Amino acid sequence: MTIRSLFDPSKDIYRTIEKVITYGASQEGRLKAEISEYVVTESIEEQFRKLLDRMQLAMESGGENEVGVWVSGFYGSGKSSFTKYLGLAFDDQRTIDGTPFIKYLQDRLHKPQTKALLSTVAQRFPAAVVMLDLASEMLAGATMEDVSTVLYFKVLQWAGYSRNLKVAAFERMVEKDGRTPELHERIAQALPGATWARVQNNPLAIDGLIPKIAYEMYPALFPEAKSFSSSTEGFFQFEDQRVQEMIDIVREKSGKQNIIFIVDEVGQYVASRDNLILNLDGLAKNLKRLGDGKAWIISTAQQTLTEDDPRAALNSDKLYKLKDRFPIQIDLESSDIKEICYRRLLGKSPAGETELGELFDAHGQALRHNTKLQDAKYYDADFSKESFTNLYPFLPAHFDILLHLLGALAKSTGGIGLRSAIKVIQDILIEGGEGKPAISEQQVGWLATTVTLYDALDKDIGRAFASLQVAVEKATKVRFPHSALHQEVAKTGAVLQILGNLPISRQNITSLMHGSIACIEIELPPIK
Repeated sequence: MTIRSLFDPSKDIYRTIEKVITYGASQEGRLKAEISEYVVTESIEEQFRKLLDRMQLAMESGGENEVGVWVSGFYGSGKSSFTKYLGLAFDDQRTIDGTPFIKYLQDRLHKPQTKALLSTVAQRFPAAVVMLDLASEMLAGATMEDVSTVLYFKVLQWAGYSRNLKVAAFERMVEKDGRTPELHERIAQALPGATWARVQNNPLAIDGLIPKIAYEMYPALFPEAKSFSSSTEGFFQFEDQRVQEMIDIVREKSGKQNIIFIVDEVGQYVASRDNLILNLDGLAKNLKRLGDGKAWIISTAQQTLTEDDPRAALNSDKLYKLKDRFPIQIDLESSDIKEICYRRLLGKSPAGETELGELFDAHGQALRHNTKLQDAKYYDADFSKESFTNLYPFLPAHFDILLHLLGALAKSTGGIGLRSAIKVIQDILIEGGEGKPAISEQQVGWLATTVTLYDALDKDIGRAFASLQVAVEKATKVRFPHSALHQEVAKTGAVLQILGNLPISRQNITSLMHGSIACIEIELPPIK
């Protein structure tokens, strides 16, 4: 019997699962597929309720209420999904097949109280939502610009203005004077067939056309045909002025007083850079002061803003400076990924549950003993018959290890190209490698190991920890090309080194290398 035969046939393990959830993916068909797959666990629903309660309180009372939200969780834990779907639910123009998006999110919730609260807050306080993914929307040619700068350019793009600050200011002046049709007509006359949308971000068109048009439309401001310059050198705004302008632009364009700015992976972006942290602090402070409780900033991060946390290896002591600006803290628990993977992918048929239950009855005690981890404070090393059946062919600790690995890899690479945790799990199930069959085609009794995770993330490890990968390749291909046991020891040791919070001990290495349910003690070979 193969592992594939154990799964619930309604959970097609070969179906398309998004590599990652991104803010930029907004086509109706893709959104519908995304939200239909979204799993809201009990703890995730509680976080929705907590945030909606705070938002309702602030929006009702106005004034300088807390508006800074810090959504934390390991890479792949669902931060982007949580914030994206919340934001879309507040956008009353966002529909799928003619149905408001909020209805789709409500269908994923379980408690009537949470559904009602979401509906109440979204209807009473409709908001304009601006989403910024810092990993993918950095300014071209820019090197770690301030968050407020990148967000400002995102607001200009969202509002349909030019990305050139001078041109955007000219557009706004024309718009306020009610002369936008005239501007568009002049562009069409000067360049037959052209539209403003085509030329507003074209450097050649900006320098060639706009100075003359600015002179013709506003001769008092631009007394010569070359008076207008698109150069932004020396163009300076105080931070509070820029924040006020962002608020004004969004309110003017949307007609809504409530604004939600959502910034993804901000913790990874600002990291330990004092200037970026200071800028983010000022951005949150100004939004609170100028927004009258109606302009929110929701940031996502792998890191929490507290010190006692399993993500200590990812945290920067400098990030703690932000805890007063982001006092509403939402933490997506790493344990949720186990439930999400079970409910979306690893669910078993009744016959499969029976088969695995019998295997656990026969070998569960030995399995728990032989996979026990040493000093594993942040790893779910123990498991019950139910959790074993739900997660097979993985053990609970594998999910914690995977999230820690993804977090460490994202810290080094910015997350570019990384898959979500559930996508890694799916790829492990359905893709074979190095002449090996796909795991779903293995015989029942086979278990995933840390080596399985290493092989699945081999390319990502090579990008983030090149020297470590070279050392593993030397051990596996040069020193011990014919010893599978030595090769597995090398890969397991590499994973432990990347994790950094699980001791590299004989016990942990052997515990992480067991590859079958009926496991026996492994005697490690000497490595000289």
